[in-house]
Amino acid sequence: MQSLYKPRQYPPELRQAIGQMSDTAIEIANRWALGWPQTVKDLIATGEYLDALKAQEREEIRVKLEPGLSYLSSWEKAQEYGLCQHPPGASVAEDNDG
Repeated sequence: MQSLYKPRQYPPELRQAIGQMSDTAIEIANRWALGWPQTVKDLIATGEYLDALKAQEREEIRVKLEPGLSYLSSWEKAQEYGLCQHPPGASVAEDNDG
């Protein structure tokens, strides 16, 4: 089981909801928090974060379960299926100083 990176950046209710999600969801939350901290803050502030996280979780789990590409890593599958790694609204150039 993965731990949530900087759990205090999330309001308690959101932190609890994320904690009850899959390891894939926590992996996504951590990737977003590390790569796009300002976008994460913005999504939390607008109340869009949990819906975005759930949508990304569904897509990444779907891709992980796709038969026929089992020889690829999760990252390679994401590339093959065109899954974006960043949260919605993120600037690809956003830096990690947020």
